[in-house]
Amino acid sequence: KTRFYEQTPIGGITQTAVVNVLLVYLLLFVSGTWRYNLAPDKYLIVAFLIALVAWYLFSDRKISHKFLLYGIVFAGSLVALSLYTGGSLSLSSAISGTLKLVLAYLIIRTVGRNFVDTYIKVLVFLAAFSLFGYMTDILHLFEGVIRKLPPVGKMGYEGILYLYRMPWHPDRNNSIFFEPGAYQAFLNAGIFLLAFKQTSFSERRTWVYIAILLIALVTTYSTTGILIFAFMFVLFLFKSKLLTASGKAVVIGVIVAIIAMLSTQFYSKIVLKLDEFLSTGEYAVERSSGQIRSANISTDLKIFRKHVFGIGYKKYVKEFGIIGRYIEEGKDEGSTNGVTRSLAEMGLPFSLFIFGSYIWAFKRLLYDYFLAAGAFIMFMMFLAGESYYTSSPISYAIIVSAFIYQRSPLKEELQRAQTVAHG
Repeated sequence: KTRFYEQTPIGGITQTAVVNVLLVYLLLFVSGTWRYNLAPDKYLIVAFLIALVAWYLFSDRKISHKFLLYGIVFAGSLVALSLYTGGSLSLSSAISGTLKLVLAYLIIRTVGRNFVDTYIKVLVFLAAFSLFGYMTDILHLFEGVIRKLPPVGKMGYEGILYLYRMPWHPDRNNSIFFEPGAYQAFLNAGIFLLAFKQTSFSERRTWVYIAILLIALVTTYSTTGILIFAFMFVLFLFKSKLLTASGKAVVIGVIVAIIAMLSTQFYSKIVLKLDEFLSTGEYAVERSSGQIRSANISTDLKIFRKHVFGIGYKKYVKEFGIIGRYIEEGKDEGSTNGVTRSLAEMGLPFSLFIFGSYIWAFKRLLYDYFLAAGAFIMFMMFLAGESYYTSSPISYAIIVSAFIYQRSPLKEELQRAQTVAHG
């Protein structure tokens, strides 16, 4: 049955499509953009209210009873941890985490089965725009025009479609996000969906989209992003139906050619960082990016062994500064490794609960055990580099999707194939 808002075209596009695009962009916006990070509490409340109104007007207004139970357990766990840590994990943080979970549910419930296609379209548009913005950054184009755009704090300009002149990463593509290491995850997720999920796009358009996302991914020069893509590429060779064996051989050749052309950048961004990560001591005096990540893990695990049931944010940051010897460096924000930080800050019970939820969600959504395991490993690789995303709406979207999409698309395809085979 067609709903009333699907009957009104806007320049050939239905209201539903417009609403879907805005909601998916909203989900991306509250998941690590720099403009959002300037006032996260304010933007989170506004985003939640927008999603709630959209859910009321443009959905069937139903909420899964299983998700409701999960949400109660999730919120209850955070409140219990707040009480256990004596407020080190504040009640406001527990409320914020619950709002993010429900926000993701409302958006995906409203967008429904169109979420994957809409996510890819929005992401491809942002990726294409980011390539333009990236070129203006590295070539210093349109300097006078860009300086007149609205500033995003003191960290660049505009920030809705692209964050121009980001001073932290002037030579890397970060799109609207606070750093390229965050942006790469959205790009890799889009490539994964195009490679393994059945979409409405033609084969030609699928490959055009993959090319745009891959070029944008390369311009991030993200070590974690390239490693995740390399892992996904192995999965692609075994599991994707997009190419024949000869086609996959051609793709391998293209990837090798790209690496050869950018050999200097790949060496400095990947090989050297991996060497630093594997060879650093716990308390190196001069710490590079790889050395900091390695020291973070060691510090997190020391805190975890002292506080198996969690210590909360405030006490965690304090102990991290003491044990990790960051006080003299003025760094008190804690570890960048979301996996070990979750163990240290939130404790073993909650970490098992949340990471177990991701395992369950990937298994339910992808059905194929090998593919689900690969997706989970890639997600853990991402969290290991970006602790911010252990409590982000886009991460929680993985969990809530498993409550909304009752049947796996891959499972439906297999069942249809079996039906055809048996007449």
